[in-house]
Amino acid sequence: MKTRGIQIGIGSFALCTGALIYLVDRPPESTYFVDQFFYKFTLYGIIPNIFGSAHKNLASFLHVFSFVMISAGISADSKTGYLMTALGWAAVNTAFEVGQYFDTAAAAMVPAWFENYPLLDAVDKYFTAGCFDIFDIAAVFAGAAAGFFVLVGIDLYLVRSGGELKLFGEKRILNE
Repeated sequence: MKTRGIQIGIGSFALCTGALIYLVDRPPESTYFVDQFFYKFTLYGIIPNIFGSAHKNLASFLHVFSFVMISAGISADSKTGYLMTALGWAAVNTAFEVGQYFDTAAAAMVPAWFENYPLLDAVDKYFTAGCFDIFDIAAVFAGAAAGFFVLVGIDLYLVRSGGELKLFGEKRILNE
């Protein structure tokens, strides 16, 4: 198994960009982690909406893309592994989105013990307070596909360059 910093770095950057959507473009009370952990640090209403109308579905795209990149950077080292990682995250995110459509039934399936743990305690509320959006599902699959193709592209680049990556004009040998 290879750990590749470039994939993890791209995924982390995408995840931070997604978090910025919630901190800047959405009301803090509409997002659990902002409301619970960053409420006093929200920029919503302080600076203009920076993502425009894209913020509605961009978060779904970036969530899947970032987790595909990070997960593959940690545990996958083949096209098959990349594909399985991308499909896995697409399935998880699609299940949560569909759960918003069947809100009451999905919330009823959440185990009671989730209430005892931060982050898990909001899963049932995610289903009942969220709003199903078919375009979020499209964004999920676009994010999974983009993640897969970026991973394959990075591998292709590394094979063609002999494992060398030039960042800011400096040549670096990637460790495996």
